[in-house]
Amino acid sequence: MAAIAFDPLEYTHALEQSGFTREQAELVAQVGTAMFVQNFDALVTRDYLDTRFAEFESRILATMELRFKDVDTKMELRFKDVEARFGKLYIMGGIIIAATVIPALQKLFVWVG
Repeated sequence: MAAIAFDPLEYTHALEQSGFTREQAELVAQVGTAMFVQNFDALVTRDYLDTRFAEFESRILATMELRFKDVDTKMELRFKDVEARFGKLYIMGGIIIAATVIPALQKLFVWVG
């Protein structure tokens, strides 16, 4: 993390050079120092943002993984249901074919025999 420095004495000299009286410059520097110290904890740095974005990304990825796992489970159940229904259709189709072929074969055997 980059160091952040605030030198009130240097600030006071800069204010005096720009036309402030010594008392005005000291007062402005004192207030500036108080504001800087008070707000330093609330300062958002690049490291802070990087950490927060990394935490956010990991939470989002974990949530997405759980949701996709749930979707995969539901899809797997649907596919099993569809496979079971097709299995029933295959059995019904076999019965229909057998019901039409067996009488035809019986007629054929009677005709040949």
